[in-house]
Amino acid sequence: MTTLPNITLNVDPQWIDEYGHMNAAQYVGVFDKFGFELLRQVGLGIDYTESTRCGIYTMNIHVAYLREVLAGDPLELRIRLLDSDDKRVLTLMELWQTRNNYLAATMEQLSLHVDLEIRRSRPFDPALAQRLAAVVAEHAEAPLPAGYKRVLPLSRVH
Repeated sequence: MTTLPNITLNVDPQWIDEYGHMNAAQYVGVFDKFGFELLRQVGLGIDYTESTRCGIYTMNIHVAYLREVLAGDPLELRIRLLDSDDKRVLTLMELWQTRNNYLAATMEQLSLHVDLEIRRSRPFDPALAQRLAAVVAEHAEAPLPAGYKRVLPLSRVH
């Protein structure tokens, strides 16, 4: 069975809001910071940006908050590539509370490949595009979370 790229962490007490649970903005912060670290495993991390002067810009996100997490809760963040084309990649990040094994939140993220020198989109190198397509196929073998329905399209709907 396919193992998705993942990282473990704990809910930082500073992420807790007045209701005693992790604040909504902190979920997005976790997805953004730690998700970017996980993208290294599929060839789109900081090392890629440093060597090519290209990166991926977030175009759209959809966050689903499913169950609360509390200070100190152990978490696992998983990332999967749902789809890709010559310039875009669509990911799904899953945030699991591992003590009680429940899905706390998901975030779909549509990203665009950008040349940082000219600040414009440009196609992935063909070898990277092929690698991303292979990762999409590999990640498709892992079951999606129960009840999950894709929200974001890969390309603009006209």
